[in-house]
Amino acid sequence: MTDQETTLWDRIKGVREEINERLEDEPDQDAGDLAFEVADNWCPIYTGEIMQYAAEDISLAVNEPELGPAFDGKPTPVNIVAANIFERLHEEAQEEIRRLGKEE
Repeated sequence: MTDQETTLWDRIKGVREEINERLEDEPDQDAGDLAFEVADNWCPIYTGEIMQYAAEDISLAVNEPELGPAFDGKPTPVNIVAANIFERLHEEAQEEIRRLGKEE
């Protein structure tokens, strides 16, 4: 990832590309583990960056994350947005795996 990759869309593209690369290198990987690992790798960790994505897409701030708040589990705005970002990236990773016909 480069410094220029600052939008959520850039992260989504990165997730898709990494899924493709990793499945090309190791086609027999567990799809569920791969989707989780790649999504986790592409999640932002800095508060400013997390809140930037909420400004881009308000749904990240207003939707209740299925997995619950991130980090320490407290329902703070940053934790909720971070969890929603992870869920979005995880869904994109799963969708890319399905698109490639590699789902379990």
